[in-house]
Amino acid sequence: MNKFPLTTTRILLISTLLAIASPASAYKELNEVVEYTGLAGSYLAARVATADNDDLAAVSFLEKSLKLDPHNNQVKQNLFHAYLASGRIEDAVLLSRDISDKNADDYIVKMVNSVELIRKRSWAKAINKLSDEKGSDLDNLITKIIIAWAKFGNGEAKEALAQIDTITGANWMDVLKDLHRGLIMSASGNDAEAVLVLQKAISNRASARLLSETYINAVDALVRAQQRLGNLDAARAAVKAGLDIFPNLPALHTMNEALDEGKPASLLISNPQQGVAELFYNLGNAISREGGTPFAQIYLQLAKHLYPESAPITISLANIFEKQEKPERANSYYEQIADDSPYKRRAQLETAINKNTVDDVEGAIAILRDLVKEKPSDLVPIMTLGRVLNQRERYREAVLVFDKAIAQIEKPQRLHWDFFYRRAVAYERLKEWDKAEIDFKKSLQLDPNRATVLNYLGYSWVDKGINLDEGLDMIKKAVKLRPQAGFIVDSLGWAYYKLKRYEEAVVELEKAVQMLPQDPVVNDHLGDAYWKVGRKLEAKFQWQHALDAEPEEEEIVKIKNKLRNGLVEAGEKPVAKSE
Repeated sequence: MNKFPLTTTRILLISTLLAIASPASAYKELNEVVEYTGLAGSYLAARVATADNDDLAAVSFLEKSLKLDPHNNQVKQNLFHAYLASGRIEDAVLLSRDISDKNADDYIVKMVNSVELIRKRSWAKAINKLSDEKGSDLDNLITKIIIAWAKFGNGEAKEALAQIDTITGANWMDVLKDLHRGLIMSASGNDAEAVLVLQKAISNRASARLLSETYINAVDALVRAQQRLGNLDAARAAVKAGLDIFPNLPALHTMNEALDEGKPASLLISNPQQGVAELFYNLGNAISREGGTPFAQIYLQLAKHLYPESAPITISLANIFEKQEKPERANSYYEQIADDSPYKRRAQLETAINKNTVDDVEGAIAILRDLVKEKPSDLVPIMTLGRVLNQRERYREAVLVFDKAIAQIEKPQRLHWDFFYRRAVAYERLKEWDKAEIDFKKSLQLDPNRATVLNYLGYSWVDKGINLDEGLDMIKKAVKLRPQAGFIVDSLGWAYYKLKRYEEAVVELEKAVQMLPQDPVVNDHLGDAYWKVGRKLEAKFQWQHALDAEPEEEEIVKIKNKLRNGLVEAGEKPVAKSE
């Protein structure tokens, strides 16, 4: 008899614990449950964990399932995939030897085994493992680039390039083909030909957004090759081509700084392990961007297995866990970034953001203050610190942080709009409206089409009963810019309400409630508008819904009063509630 019968309710409870509890406490509970589950319970729990993208829990339950039923091929396949997702590639390879070849995942089993052979420098075996494989265009792309890097490792650079030339498929694949051809050429000591191929790769601007990491690495490889050839002007031109598409990307600015400092240009990719890791890094990020995080996670884990010290790969894996709303798991990857890595500050910044997400506010603030102290001219940590303080209603501290940032900006540009806007929000919450209004206006001066600022200032004016027409026009413009933003549509409805245009208010507020059905403010506003047009039963329904949606403390009394007495204007006496 099980000590802990694994009902569906208990499975869901464990899943919830793993999502919200600290890793130590959650996995202690998980291990206790795994210990006492039977085959059916373990398998069901593994399915729940897999559906929740919880690879660690899936591994634990599937290992127990396999222990209870060691010949179950389906359990082996599922555990194989869970091992891949959790980065236990060697365990996946070992398990794959017991998986029947007659299954739909035969290709991925062979691919993973070829990756392990590449890691062990067994070039010929890796080639043989995949030489007869045929599949989709994507499968063929992966197969041929892996084989190409294996041939390069085997001293067959010419044959490696010929292998890549046989790749066919969609236009976006051309960037990958050209990148890896260029990388192999550079690694072979042939930068003169590499720059021609890499130049072709970065000229494919249509694929830059989908394959942004691939495109940026093509730029990086080209810059390095040009620098090694002594073509510094051509290297700077390559960086400029990247900045034309990604003007705010730190990696590209770092390339320019390296050129200015005359730093030696090492190879971006110097061996087959790094080359195949680059392939999975390229594909993992592209798939992640399109929403396929489970597949992206496996590709990136394969990349990390081959190139564990790569900071970009580690950061990409952390990003996967952030998308899965697992901030602490993400931080476990950010912590792996070396202190001397150029990516360390980014990793610390993301760590702070994730700590704030899990309510380790002081930990987040401490990291951000250290980043600001280390490099006061870097405005990104300053902005992040100010936003955290605003979110945590520490508005006076936030003002001081934004003061320091704005003092460094000699000539504010469009990109600085947010500093003035965030300080304005802090001032407004501190009830220092005169200062807030100045900053809101300055923010709009820098970026006249910023919907959030138009909405905040317009709403504030309308709510205060000042500048009503101008405020209404601002909110209308904000709605036009962001028609699906429920909080902005609510502002428009409330502006109509303040102008006593109640029928128009109802129309907009009903739209806002459809977009934000659980927002207490929006429901409260719609209740007021319904009351004004004589729809009093519906008004009370909306007020009750607003109350159930957990409004701010100061609003609870007001809403309860409206539920008892209706909407009473200033100077009116409440109507006694009848029995």
